[in-house]
Amino acid sequence: MLLDLVSRMIFRFLITIASLLFALACSSGDDGSDVQEVSIAHLKSLCKGDHYRIAENISVRGIVAATDWLGELNKSAIVVDATGGLEISIESSCITDHLPIYSEVVIFCNGLMLSRIGGKIELGAPPTGDFPLDNIDDEMIDRYIRIVGVCENFVPTTKRFSDIGSADISNIVRFDNIRICDEEQGLAWCDTDEDGAYLTTYRTLVDGEGATLSVCTLPTCRHAKDMIPTKEISVVGAIDYSDNRYFLRIVNGLIIE
Repeated sequence: MLLDLVSRMIFRFLITIASLLFALACSSGDDGSDVQEVSIAHLKSLCKGDHYRIAENISVRGIVAATDWLGELNKSAIVVDATGGLEISIESSCITDHLPIYSEVVIFCNGLMLSRIGGKIELGAPPTGDFPLDNIDDEMIDRYIRIVGVCENFVPTTKRFSDIGSADISNIVRFDNIRICDEEQGLAWCDTDEDGAYLTTYRTLVDGEGATLSVCTLPTCRHAKDMIPTKEISVVGAIDYSDNRYFLRIVNGLIIE
């Protein structure tokens, strides 16, 4: 009995030490200094020009709301908090293995880079070539991004097309009671070239007010070959921005008929 009691005490001690070490890792940088947690909106505001190399010991906390697991994004993940969303450039054969959908993560930003690409601010590694941002590779993901929990009730913000503005870029939103414009009814989400290969394609969504918004579908998307619904639908996606226009990228296959 004494041996069992000692064993339990040792086990509890080890659990306590492990918990303390985890808490320390989540609140301190690699150099042991304190890390200040900021919002995604604040982090993005630091990039006032084309790029900003982060030298401050700061972090952001958010929910992994989208990755490339269904081919809807290209080598990236989107993390959101109450202030907006942030797209993170990642080089991995399966980002979702590292960052499961709807996991809560803390991103330690010191040493990373913010770059403005096509009017959108993205987070990644400092560039080593001509591209403004490098992807964070497999070996570096765990250094910069740590899973701290899971969100079991993630609900995207419901909006109208007329509500969309710069603060929504990279955020996850939901649109209800929309349809594809009449001219594109009966088509697949993606067009094909003369050899039958699927192409990145923009379709036009129309809401109940008659406003329109483009939706971009990559040929890698699981729904790229599917026929466009002919009735009203709801969609959940990430707001993107390029060439002076907003558009939507559907995420997690969330086309709700």
